Amino acid sequence: MTDVEIKLPKILEKNKSEVEKRIGELVSFEAKRRSLLEFIDETMKGAAQLDDEELVRFGKKIKKGRFDNLKKQRLL
Repeated sequence: MTDVEIKLPKILEKNKSEVEKRIGELVSFEAKRRSLLEFIDETMKGAAQLDDEELVRFGKKIKKGRFDNLKKQRLL
């Protein structure tokens, strides 16, 4: 993981710990979002060849297995 240095304006210096916490939450959220997008992109590569019924069935499978995948990656 890479470190990032952020300069806080004086108005936020008193709340430094809260700002650090919220930035950490933002980074965690972004990591989860990108992981989900990569998973969906990989999963849906052949979607153009599927009909609506197959897409619905496929979507249910993705939804069911995604929680376990994120849990294994310790993102949940």
